[in-house]
Amino acid sequence: MCSTEAVLKRFVPAVTPLALIGLIVVSGAHQQPVVAQQPQFGHLTAAQRGAIQLIISSHATPCDFFIVGHLIDRSVFMSGEPVHIGLVMTNTAGESVWVCASSNPFYQNRPQLTRDGEAVPYSEKIIELIRQSDAGELCEFTRTPDFVDLKPNVPFRARTIDLLDWYGPLEPGHYQLFLKRTFGCCADGRWNSTNVISFDITG
Repeated sequence: MCSTEAVLKRFVPAVTPLALIGLIVVSGAHQQPVVAQQPQFGHLTAAQRGAIQLIISSHATPCDFFIVGHLIDRSVFMSGEPVHIGLVMTNTAGESVWVCASSNPFYQNRPQLTRDGEAVPYSEKIIELIRQSDAGELCEFTRTPDFVDLKPNVPFRARTIDLLDWYGPLEPGHYQLFLKRTFGCCADGRWNSTNVISFDITG
């Protein structure tokens, strides 16, 4: 697991949180005032959203958003072992776009998981949260969201998704998963879909 201290030390150089005195968003060496840019974050046109490629992979690294380069995917996990899903976003268009890189994972993501061909429901503890978020009733943050300037053809590794948070312990079986994600900080009904991956849980 990643300690909070380790996360902060390694994450700040990549994407700086909004809650700085100057309210500054950092992407590389370029800085923009949040006051002017914030209304545009995540409000992409259909063409802009369609140009962003989303690729997920399965492995057991909870902090892979600090890692540059390829990660070794895993297709087999032991029962009770955490399954972390990595996500890489790549803007294939010719112009940069600002997106919400990280806010509340239950607002931004909608994993779609099946076990042996049957849909796996979300855990009871988040069902109401998901309902409120999808209905536009809930958009509260316990931390300041992070934003990133997706430059053309530069992959950006987002925060991992722990399937335990969404589904609880997974039973043995063959699983397939794809992810729907919004580029805003809150659920807005504009979802892009990823590739489909498969993995197995063994007893």
